[in-house]
Amino acid sequence: MRYQLPNFLSAFFLLLFTAASAQTRHQFTLITENDSYLSVNNDGYYTNGIKLAYQWRSTTPTKKNNERINSISAGQNIYTSRFSGEIRADRLDRPIAGYLYGSYHQLLYNNQERLLKWGVTAGVIGPSSMGEDMQKLAHRLMQIYKPTYWERQLPNSFGVNVDLAWSPQLGQNEKSSQWDFKPLLSATAGSIFTNAGVGGALVFGKFNKNSASAFWNNHKGQTKADREFFAYLFPMIYLKGYDATIQGSLFNSGPNLIPGKLNPFFFQSKLGLTYATNKLSFGAAAVYENKQSLTQRSPHLYGSLQVSLMW
Repeated sequence: MRYQLPNFLSAFFLLLFTAASAQTRHQFTLITENDSYLSVNNDGYYTNGIKLAYQWRSTTPTKKNNERINSISAGQNIYTSRFSGEIRADRLDRPIAGYLYGSYHQLLYNNQERLLKWGVTAGVIGPSSMGEDMQKLAHRLMQIYKPTYWERQLPNSFGVNVDLAWSPQLGQNEKSSQWDFKPLLSATAGSIFTNAGVGGALVFGKFNKNSASAFWNNHKGQTKADREFFAYLFPMIYLKGYDATIQGSLFNSGPNLIPGKLNPFFFQSKLGLTYATNKLSFGAAAVYENKQSLTQRSPHLYGSLQVSLMW
């Protein structure tokens, strides 16, 4: 059972794929994140993530919402101490954990191009997330050192989250404009993560309006004039109330084998490039994060790569 996708994820996606089968505008996205994308000497903290997503546009948008986009996704994140091959136990500076999840999200755009996004995510942390198996397999295939201390990972914990985000379209979004600022307010609550965030992206280049832009991962266009190519700087500040990858299960009062202490004030910033044609889009970003756990010895840098296919 440990090596099988949890049954709740299988049922979740079967239901949602059935609902999506009647739609006509589709997109498939692969996102992979790893700290070694920026330096081969990095291998720790949020050390690897992979996400697969399928989304479809509604064929009959409501009067209130000019565009409605539905998305389902599955992914896995892996968290370790500063170095995943650490030899000394006394240098383990944050809990080791895998996180396996599935989610459904809906993006709503009104006639003023304001974005309202909501969603629900179900996931599991611990051995059932298969984080240990994935990292050890990857290291074995690359013929590098064996990850250590996974026997001290956080125990199994199942949880559910709901999240909400809002971003208005500022200005008139004229095609001739090369600059844009996209503010963002977000909130997440549940038994895996609880936080609230505020920030915004400064975008420079050629980009479409909110409901048709690859910035929000929903490029739409029919001609060369609709193609996008832009750079962005996207800082966010979060007030965090709970993080199960650091604190363990919300319902487990016992101590973790590797202690962690939640950093309530979390800062993240992305510097990236995106290019989108009417069938393919590509994105790359460098991501800086301060300490997720106050026990960490340093902040963290990692790279993010994304490719999407539209049809």
